[in-house]
Amino acid sequence: MQKKLIAVIIAIVILVAAVGAALILTSKAPESVGYVSMPVPSMKGALSTNSSIGGYIAWEPFDSDGVISGVGHVLNWSGDIRPNHVCCVILVSDAFLETPQGPNLTIRFLKAHVEATEWMNSALADNSSANYTLLVSMAVNFTGKNSTVIEAAFEHMKFETAITQQAVDDISWYAQQFIEIEQMTNTSLNNRGYSSPDDFASKYINASYLTDAVSVTPNSTIIGNVSLGFLTGDLHQLAQYVARNTSVFGSDSLFEQYGVDVDVAVGAPYASGPAEMENFANGNVDIGYLGAPPAILKHINSPMVNAKIVALVNTEGSALVVAPGINSLNDLRGKVVAVPGVGSIQYLLLQVIMREAGIPLVAA
Repeated sequence: MQKKLIAVIIAIVILVAAVGAALILTSKAPESVGYVSMPVPSMKGALSTNSSIGGYIAWEPFDSDGVISGVGHVLNWSGDIRPNHVCCVILVSDAFLETPQGPNLTIRFLKAHVEATEWMNSALADNSSANYTLLVSMAVNFTGKNSTVIEAAFEHMKFETAITQQAVDDISWYAQQFIEIEQMTNTSLNNRGYSSPDDFASKYINASYLTDAVSVTPNSTIIGNVSLGFLTGDLHQLAQYVARNTSVFGSDSLFEQYGVDVDVAVGAPYASGPAEMENFANGNVDIGYLGAPPAILKHINSPMVNAKIVALVNTEGSALVVAPGINSLNDLRGKVVAVPGVGSIQYLLLQVIMREAGIPLVAA
């Protein structure tokens, strides 16, 4: 009888220990990371003053600004997530392309964009040149950040125009990622006339306008007007600012030298790519600089946004900036990360790295 009692007691002890262990494991179950949409210019301040904000993911120069000011440090550069990935693109409304002068204006616009980008890359190649100093000054004026921040930001991005095979692959990859995180579906893709992400990329990109731009020559006569969209203080999109400048290339801007009168679109600059796509849908934007993912998502999910990607603007150039003391993605559990908006490239990249780390990312 005593032996049976002892056996029962041992069994109870083992059961209690097992339950206790289970409770401990449950208490240590993976916590999620929250996300909240926020205007990019507000992110640094939120990280420095709001204890619930553990980090933000944004475009340059706001990443370098957070680091140089001592508010945070970079946990992941976007190039580490997907090397040389397409970031911003030039998107043209189908409605604009269907106007009599739309195709010609688009080609001439792209010629100015290419020349501005070539000038910038030449300036960046020699940081002792007068053109480099001028470029930094223009970037300071465009973004509102100081020259130290600008020069640091230039190190983490590349200005590009050509639509390469990797660019096509990236567009397909972005579409697939949106499907995997359930921001869009294969059905919605099919309903828009695309059989797969690869088919979508091949049809949504039209490189012919950029090809035709090579042979374009200056035209002193303005042949039409373009309503231009772009994002607030986004250094990635500096080429349009350079091409609109009336002191770098003479008394006329590069756009004007190619016969294009460019006006800033209603509501621009926009807080995020998704916001710009809403303005495409409302007919406010003819040609826009914005991240590739919002250009994809809004096109698939919003039938009114019919457009084509016609050139690249830059590759890489975003980062996850986190508060001091946060040294891994695991350290962000229970915290909130600020994103420019659901559907932005920064949001998508954050989803990718959190999914790969096995950490749930949920709306805060």
